[in-house]
Amino acid sequence: MTTYSRKNRPVIIGIGQCVHRPVVPAEIKTPMELIEMAVREAEADSHVKALAQKVDTLCLVNILTQQYDDPLSELSGRLHIKPKHQSYTWVGASAPQWFLNQATEKIISGGTRIALICGGEAFHSKKVDAKANGSVFQQWDFPHKKPWMAGDLRDPVTELEMKYGLTLPINFYPLFENALRHHEGLTVEEHKKELGKFCADMSEIATGNPYSWFQTPKMTDEISVISESNPMISFPYTKFLCSMMQVDQAAAIFLTDEQTASDIGVPKEKWVYPVGGGDASDIWHVSERVNFYSSPSARVAADTALAQAGVTLDQVDCLDLYSCFPCATRIVRNMLGMDKNDPRPLTVTGGMQCFGGPGNNYSMHAICKIVELLRLDKDRIGLIHSLSWFISKHSVGIYSGYWRQADNRNAAGMALRSGLDKIKGPKVVEEADGNGEIETYTIFHDRNSRPTDAVIIGKLADGSRFLAKPELNAGILEDMMNQEFIGRMGRVRSKGGFNFFQI
Repeated sequence: MTTYSRKNRPVIIGIGQCVHRPVVPAEIKTPMELIEMAVREAEADSHVKALAQKVDTLCLVNILTQQYDDPLSELSGRLHIKPKHQSYTWVGASAPQWFLNQATEKIISGGTRIALICGGEAFHSKKVDAKANGSVFQQWDFPHKKPWMAGDLRDPVTELEMKYGLTLPINFYPLFENALRHHEGLTVEEHKKELGKFCADMSEIATGNPYSWFQTPKMTDEISVISESNPMISFPYTKFLCSMMQVDQAAAIFLTDEQTASDIGVPKEKWVYPVGGGDASDIWHVSERVNFYSSPSARVAADTALAQAGVTLDQVDCLDLYSCFPCATRIVRNMLGMDKNDPRPLTVTGGMQCFGGPGNNYSMHAICKIVELLRLDKDRIGLIHSLSWFISKHSVGIYSGYWRQADNRNAAGMALRSGLDKIKGPKVVEEADGNGEIETYTIFHDRNSRPTDAVIIGKLADGSRFLAKPELNAGILEDMMNQEFIGRMGRVRSKGGFNFFQI
């Protein structure tokens, strides 16, 4: 059994969060200003003066609100630090937990002494500024991918998916949500009620979190019923079922080893240990997956993290499963083998619909909250789950008030991940002709909740998969919103460069 000395037992020693609600232009802040605020909060939380000056590893989560030429230098200059190692990710919301997993391993190996992991967004400030200037509010500019960036740089969308208008999360996640509804045997109406209650329960938790964007709970019907303030964005998702990105939020975490924590004077009541971490990916492109209601790599990432910590899921007291859209949380819950009636809430923050969804950095806030909870009761165990893109990649962390260690820390993960490489999805054909069956679909809407078009994913008789538009006739899109269309048979033909499906 490997014995970890005090010099390589990783421990979180400082956490900081901030939420900012500007009303007029004079109050707006940049993402870097918010991140600096969160770092200063984390520094104060550690009870170590000028802790940031001791950092040798800086990990910054990709910022969507504003594109910086050199974000790492910008932040280092603000903090007056010169870290030896610096990393900045491309787009991907698994980044906070992935960074923490990476930093943990570097501390164990002796490659890092003190790490600072941070990120933040200023979407709301950007909106206030645009309104004051009479300009169009552009929520975010898609950041350019650069080879020096850390983490996963794979393109998330195929040319064929883009051709049919599948580019953004709001286009893809309804494919999963509708498939999950059919897989679980729910009617459209039952599903609508389940989604409303699911997010309403989360919103109750958000109201008790001082860093939540919304401090008033939302009721089930308020969330699920279409209204002027809650339009249909993409069936079955109304606005209040989607992540609330227009927030100003930031968070930061300081991580070191136990010996250093003691040497620099961090009180022991502040110590919380990351005792397990796991990362895994599914078949990368959505249209090539085996189905649209599961994610095998979620279980692999979680089992890897649990094995490293030497605990089981039943021993986990509090957890946060990524919640950009309801299907993400519920699919991962299913993959972990948790029952729908499990008494443990699936979020500690209140979920991204009500707590807020600050770009790629939401899970940093969840980690901070887990640390707060474990400081109150050192016997508890916490689990954080985050994901990237379209339920494509998962990162999981296990946290404890006390140090735990298990045999074969890395061997377990290698064995589990090897099975993912054997999973193969169906062949995707660009031009389809013949009888086919609908596997799932997504419906696009305008700003007045009117359905405008749809994308169907289906299978031909030979098992190959196709993407198609529905043959538009009177009421077909409305019917697809009120009746179950998954499993229906029809005829698919290619014309004008697109496939069209007729029922």
